[in-house]
Amino acid sequence: MKIAFIRYKYDPFGGAERFTQTLAERLSARGVEVHLYARRWSAASGEGIVLHRVGGPSWPAILGYASFVFLVGRAVRRERFDLVQSNERTLRQDVYRAGDGVHARWLELRARRMSGLRRLSLRVNPFHAFRLWVERRLLEDPRLRAVIVNSEMVREEILTRFRIDPARIFTVPNGVDLQRFHPVHRETVGADLRRGAGAPGGEMVVLFVGSGFERKGLEFALRGLAEADIPARLWVVGKGKTGHYVKLARDLGLAGRVRFWGPRGDVAPLYAAGDVLVLPTLYDPFPSVALEAMASGLPVITTAQCGAAGIMTHGREGFILAEPEETRGIAEGLRILADGDARRRMGRAARARAEAFSWERTVGEMEALYDRLLWGEL
Repeated sequence: MKIAFIRYKYDPFGGAERFTQTLAERLSARGVEVHLYARRWSAASGEGIVLHRVGGPSWPAILGYASFVFLVGRAVRRERFDLVQSNERTLRQDVYRAGDGVHARWLELRARRMSGLRRLSLRVNPFHAFRLWVERRLLEDPRLRAVIVNSEMVREEILTRFRIDPARIFTVPNGVDLQRFHPVHRETVGADLRRGAGAPGGEMVVLFVGSGFERKGLEFALRGLAEADIPARLWVVGKGKTGHYVKLARDLGLAGRVRFWGPRGDVAPLYAAGDVLVLPTLYDPFPSVALEAMASGLPVITTAQCGAAGIMTHGREGFILAEPEETRGIAEGLRILADGDARRRMGRAARARAEAFSWERTVGEMEALYDRLLWGEL
């Protein structure tokens, strides 16, 4: 099989980018000839992966994105591929993986929390207007053979908004490395990290993992922890501007209990050191961090706007909030999880649920879909 993947750029802290890289590596290891088209890709391409850099401007954002959409379409037509899969909103693909969710839905949820003037600026922003145009055109293109979504939430969002045959939408959840992310590391790597960070063994460590603090709901995590009023500390892992949140933590009386670790290339040791993941996200198709935390034996507190909530049961693997602003729900969940027995019980349930989502399963389902497309079954 000879397959091309499209993604605008590589960000080692972006879930969709890491998914693309990992999938390319695992398919290449199985003998698939993989070509990767991107404007910037800093990760090692690996043996059997051919990297094609697509030139063009990167600024302003509208020009960078529009030029990539049209230039990458021209580039992939220069070679013959069995399949072209875009993990980006572009216009020349056989398969589209909607790993970023539905842009129209994200803008809708974002606008709810904006003033009237900011909502207007969002509506007239040419970057968003062009992205919405591309999204509709690609999803309603009759030549598109398959759409891959990573959660039932995104599937329903697509069916609600676009004219597309439901039979062309396939749900393939994210995969997780079940050995790298495992509760067994708590007694070794995790314990060492806690000692080094000065976190007492009996104090609960709450993790927040994600870049883009506003969208991921860091403000609500801070407010929920303050409202819980329990002996716990919050470790924030990810890329983003911290100034506002440092001040907010101080205003909430959390000074000294919140630590910003910045972006980390390897988050596994932090899961091993943590006790619970709080991710009150405004919108997330299916964040890999939720699966990584569950595989590591951590209960998860997240929102109904997170695709990972679709594989959880409220009160079993963690807690699901109707809205990210429900800081009372965050606080109540943290108070329940402050009990070690409850936390361990939910952590075991989280690990058991995560075991159904190995990378081997994800790659196998993707290959099975590719085979059906190549043999004309779809």
